[in-house]
Amino acid sequence: MFFLKITDRYVLAELLKPFVAGVIAFMIVMVSNTLYIFMEQIVKSNVPVPIVLRMLLYSLPAIIVVTLPVAYMFATLLALGRLGRDSEITALRACGVSFGRIIAPVIVTSLLISGLGFWLQETVVPWANRQTVEILKDMMKREPIQALKAKTFLKFDDRYFYVDEIDRNINLLKRLYILDKSRTELPQVIAAQHATREQTRWVLRDGVLRKLEPSGWIDHEIRFKRMEIEMDLKPEMVFADTPDVRSLSSPEAAKLIKQKQEQGQDVRQDTMDYHTKFSLPLATFFTILLAAPIGIIFSKMGNYFGVALSIALVFIWYVTYSIFTGLGKAGTVDPVLAAWVQNIAFGSVGLLLLLQLSGVRWAQALLRPLRWLAWPVMALFRRLRRRPKPQV
Repeated sequence: MFFLKITDRYVLAELLKPFVAGVIAFMIVMVSNTLYIFMEQIVKSNVPVPIVLRMLLYSLPAIIVVTLPVAYMFATLLALGRLGRDSEITALRACGVSFGRIIAPVIVTSLLISGLGFWLQETVVPWANRQTVEILKDMMKREPIQALKAKTFLKFDDRYFYVDEIDRNINLLKRLYILDKSRTELPQVIAAQHATREQTRWVLRDGVLRKLEPSGWIDHEIRFKRMEIEMDLKPEMVFADTPDVRSLSSPEAAKLIKQKQEQGQDVRQDTMDYHTKFSLPLATFFTILLAAPIGIIFSKMGNYFGVALSIALVFIWYVTYSIFTGLGKAGTVDPVLAAWVQNIAFGSVGLLLLLQLSGVRWAQALLRPLRWLAWPVMALFRRLRRRPKPQV
């Protein structure tokens, strides 16, 4: 800390408490959501509690990466808002300290936190994801049905396997469909109301077997009360040999995506995951470009407004991130744009606000439409502040 000026240390000290509180608060929220999902696995799939706790532990690095930008933005809004509300920023400006110099430690710290997030995303998160996959494989070796997913197509050798519903309490498959191309003759389709697993065999009940012609029409069908199929369900049949991008470092992920492109495979989801490795850690820096000027501009609105504004911006960022992540993976939006859109939006508006506070006129002109959007909210809070307190 010897190389920091008194002003820098003062601003950073103001940031520390809300940042730590923000990290803890947002992690509790996200861990609670993850735990809720895992509790469903405990109840419906009879997954042992220790295994669920291990999976929860391995999910923490990815949760921390998402939490860091949100918590630091929250801390910046509260800290700079408090300094502005108590006229400490005005006093510093009167002493000749420029606005850029005041927020310099905030910006530099955001880059350091971005570096921490990138390190986690590049090393710890891939390792944790690989450990989670190993847990799932181990679960499947013990009880294969527990690893199956309903309403999902799976390929076992030359058989395509689809289950409409799974009762994991009694290991029962409901409405099972199999396209069997393992025979040299015509392919056959098997549909059964129920199926259970006995060692390496699958016992199907109350179903029908249809053999198809090359044209696709049904050649003949056979109804059955019970049928046995020899098929050993192994982990490698469900878990592809090709690693997931989230379980790789960025150079390894780039190499994998290039190989898939050369093979003509769809790489939209992989491309989205690859760019998220960079955009998510750097979100700390881009969100601060917006949070720093907004925290000062609205500092005079009071404590409640500062907290409400912090929560609103955090909510906007997280919702934007979640929506565009889904759109990017679905291919609705270009995956590169989807990975970076929230950073571009927050960074662009924040840069204009920084220029406005520095006295750049063209930035003030560009931001004029935003004033009309913010005016109703500001008017509402001013009115609430002027409301007389009830007499006791």
